[in-house]
Amino acid sequence: MTKRHLELASVTIATLAIMLAPPHVTPASAAGFDGKKVFHERACFACHAVGAKSTGPGPELTQIAYQRDATWLRAWLADPPKIKKDTSMPRLPWSSQAEMDAVIGYIIAARRPIPAADSTDGAKLMDDFTCTSCHAVNKKGGKPQFEDLVYPKIDPEKVRDAAYYDKWLQDPDSVTKGTFMATFPLTPTQRQSIVTYLVSLKATPVKKK
Repeated sequence: MTKRHLELASVTIATLAIMLAPPHVTPASAAGFDGKKVFHERACFACHAVGAKSTGPGPELTQIAYQRDATWLRAWLADPPKIKKDTSMPRLPWSSQAEMDAVIGYIIAARRPIPAADSTDGAKLMDDFTCTSCHAVNKKGGKPQFEDLVYPKIDPEKVRDAAYYDKWLQDPDSVTKGTFMATFPLTPTQRQSIVTYLVSLKATPVKKK
């Protein structure tokens, strides 16, 4: 291959990288702000965690980029109650858009890849997507403001079979209008694996005193 061919190949690869990059991704540093530092300065860690289990009232944010893009996160951080009226998330006094964008970039950059080998294992996929950062499973994990996937608070008598879960994962809003649940970028195989796992879950019998 000639030098000219190598140069053309490099340009092509660089162009493809730009075209295939996720849209609206914000750098973890913006206009002199370090996203991780701002995350701590603004005490976001009091409610949330990135890369570790959240001990506060908010969910872990490590895999949030699979649910929300930077445009949604900007709207959320600018005015959380406007998006979710009953949220406990306050409106923060950001010094600038750049400060907010640095935090968004930090959160998005934390995203871990989903192993292809886990595509047929619903339990592993739920761990990969950190589903229990919001939802409890059989009263383990999750946050109180979100549904337990075995002991649901909303419509507890409603049948949650494979068809229900499949529709829920494809389009949550079509099942519960106005839900805060995001649509995950699941392949049909991944979705079916999670559905199979959820249907297999059995509630633990309540022990009589």
